[in-house]
Amino acid sequence: MGALRSNRPAFVVAVAAVVALVAGLTARHLLAARPKPAVPVTKSGPGWIEPEEVLHVPHAPGAILLDGDTDDKGWTGNPPPARTHAFLAPNGAPARPFSEIRMVWGDGYLYLSLYAADEDIESRTADNDGPVWLDDAFRVVFTRGDTQYAIEVSPRAVVTDSVRHGDGKWDYAWTAGVHVSKEADGTINDPKDKDEEWVIEMAVPLESIGLEGKPGESIGFTASRCDTLRTGGRSCGSWGEGTPPGLVVLE
Repeated sequence: MGALRSNRPAFVVAVAAVVALVAGLTARHLLAARPKPAVPVTKSGPGWIEPEEVLHVPHAPGAILLDGDTDDKGWTGNPPPARTHAFLAPNGAPARPFSEIRMVWGDGYLYLSLYAADEDIESRTADNDGPVWLDDAFRVVFTRGDTQYAIEVSPRAVVTDSVRHGDGKWDYAWTAGVHVSKEADGTINDPKDKDEEWVIEMAVPLESIGLEGKPGESIGFTASRCDTLRTGGRSCGSWGEGTPPGLVVLE
């Protein structure tokens, strides 16, 4: 009995060592099996939470000509552009009519293709920095720290851009210096015929939204699109407007 009592602690220690070894191997195996992000995300502030909606935006695989079409190598080559896919309505269902944004970057610009299905294209605002939000329009907002950069654009490629610091007022004297082009399948402001869609190609200078154009850079991003319905009223959908909001990461 004395021999058994003297061997028991050694036996327990041995078992514990084996368990620890297996646990260590299991932990290492699990960590090795976990997929790693393709690009490191820039985190900021205590208690930072990674957004659920993240666009990993590739470098454009070719040139992009801003002509409203998306048949350039920069859009059709590999890697393919990042896509928001369908914007969502406030109830979480896919918004109708359909809206989507595709995105690549390169040559100092962030390129966006804004696609909008639309049976009745409405766009009355003629001058830049006018009330584009009253028309059919996209609104994209980039956020760095407490600064927000907003760009709104209509089917006629009329742009209203503004900047806001903290909870201050939107400053419409600011300009992002964007380049835009348009393409519409339908007749703008003619309710007698049935339209189909409109597309905006937009090049946003990276420096205008505080980016240097380096892989791994990130910036907060939300997008929305509102449409004047043929039957009356407005329908809006959005991407990235959760808590926390969406994020764009340059790959």
